[in-house]
Amino acid sequence: MSSHHEWAEEVTAQHDAQKPYAPENGQPLRFKAGDPVIYTNPAGIEFPLRVTGFYQRPASPCGQYANGARYLLDWDCPWFPVPESRLRLDESRAVPELEAAA
Repeated sequence: MSSHHEWAEEVTAQHDAQKPYAPENGQPLRFKAGDPVIYTNPAGIEFPLRVTGFYQRPASPCGQYANGARYLLDWDCPWFPVPESRLRLDESRAVPELEAAA
């Protein structure tokens, strides 16, 4: 492979053929905007953050999207998406949903 663009085209084609990640695979995204999460970086360091939004599929091939990056977080790089596999719900900061009045 001779360029980043060719790599992005290849992983995007694999993604499109296999559809391994939500929501393209028919499964819902696990987290919603506002959810408190723990992000674990590749070195294993954990950060308590919050989901601020979702990374939408760009028009051109994108390796990040093709590798499952869907979530935007409230951190120093709010434009940098992360995959669901690096997140877990922060139960200590989760607000229980109110039960609907009967």
